[in-house]
Amino acid sequence: MKSFFKTYNRYFIFALTFSVVVTVAAAFIYSSLSKWEESLVEKNKSVCDLYSGKLYEAAMVSMDSLYSLGLLTSDELTLAAFRLVDSTLKEISERELKVLTGLDGGFYLVFADGFYGYSFPTSPPPVPVYGPPPRSYNIIKDQSLRSIMENRPITDVHSFDAAFFPLATRPMVVDSQVVGAVWVRIHIENDLPVIKLKQIVNVTALISILGFLILMLLSALLGGEIKGIKQEMEQIRHNPSLRLRRRWGIFGYITSNINYMLDTIEEEVNQRLILERQLSQKEKLASLGNMIAGVAHEVKTPLAIIKTRIQMWQKAIRETPEICEQISSESMQLVIDETNRLSTLVNRLLVFSRPIDKRMKPTDINGLVKEVVNFVSMGLNETNISVSLSLSPDLPLIETDESSVREVIINIMDNSVEAMPEGGSIKISTGIDSENNKLVIEVTDQGNGISSDIIDKVFDPFFTSKETGAGLGLSISYQIIKAHNGEISFSENPGAGMKCIIKLPIIKK
Repeated sequence: MKSFFKTYNRYFIFALTFSVVVTVAAAFIYSSLSKWEESLVEKNKSVCDLYSGKLYEAAMVSMDSLYSLGLLTSDELTLAAFRLVDSTLKEISERELKVLTGLDGGFYLVFADGFYGYSFPTSPPPVPVYGPPPRSYNIIKDQSLRSIMENRPITDVHSFDAAFFPLATRPMVVDSQVVGAVWVRIHIENDLPVIKLKQIVNVTALISILGFLILMLLSALLGGEIKGIKQEMEQIRHNPSLRLRRRWGIFGYITSNINYMLDTIEEEVNQRLILERQLSQKEKLASLGNMIAGVAHEVKTPLAIIKTRIQMWQKAIRETPEICEQISSESMQLVIDETNRLSTLVNRLLVFSRPIDKRMKPTDINGLVKEVVNFVSMGLNETNISVSLSLSPDLPLIETDESSVREVIINIMDNSVEAMPEGGSIKISTGIDSENNKLVIEVTDQGNGISSDIIDKVFDPFFTSKETGAGLGLSISYQIIKAHNGEISFSENPGAGMKCIIKLPIIKK
């Protein structure tokens, strides 16, 4: 699941970065092309203005002649007169405009409300004959009339479809009368690939922006689904019986597979719990058998001693009644000692058999260790045993049943004392197992250690390698630590001392 989220985030970031880069690049290219286009257009506007001036100057002499003949003022001219005006002006425009490719132009005459002398010397075939093409006609006429009305030269840029051209118009005045206007334009659409490039850039930028918007929309939708899955997974973590709701598309495939895995895991866990319960039951039965055998062994000896002494007393009383007063106090004390031994054994069995009654509270382990050491040290005055501490500072408080943990540490220290009849040292240290989030207590002595053939049995009820004792102390200690969800173990170190390691969980709230 985490891998999917990482992959999704990686692709999203890549797509977002790509969209931003394309948009920025398109904006930069568009800006550069716009400047290039503006420069070219201004240059060609200047060309149109220049040649409109030349055409104006070249035509003025002929205009004066035509005006003096009345050919520029009368609207009742014959066809021959119209042709004379057109051919005269056409000759002038062809001569002036052929010097530069792409130039076309002519004259707009007010009296005839039409174009005369049109010429496009460098036009590719077919060459237009009777004036500007129809689609340009009104554009040129409107600017010519505006130039006449305002009595000033005008240069503008016009475009339609694939056509793109600057147009210069200049009013013609003869004998203080405006008779028309000269116009010149230059076709630069073929010389301006920048226009097509700008269109391509516009489309690219538009596609990029649309792609970015679609990406953001998909991101919002996918992000909502991912957030929902995360929330549901968090709920499942606290309640494993829950399942992810059904979804569409790729998320449906993912959630169905996750639900299948959760079902499989739950089934395996249930099977394992059943097996563990069965195994635990077998272990309990085996432990019970060992305990019964141990109890029988421990009880048999003191009962035999008590029985023998009582039989001796019965026989002595039958044979010599007055001997009752002579029964030794040593025999009486022996019976009392063995009875006390049985009582102690029964009490230990009661402690071992009943559940641990935990009264949990925050515990300062360092303080508890110091308290136990002070208590045990009072009984070491007549021995050659010393106790040293190596306590880690700033240990956190942990939740324990303080009296139970105290009993465990006392049991371990008692074992260490009994393992060093000739004296030695006991070292107790505390620390943190940060990897497993546990507090650690270590007790090390200089006794004979524990051999590998018995280390797996030290926590079994009634197992002991000593001549005295019931063998229940470590079993009870094991139960107490397990009840705290902790661990207790001994290291194999025969002949070089014993090390007991206790680990208790640190529960962060």
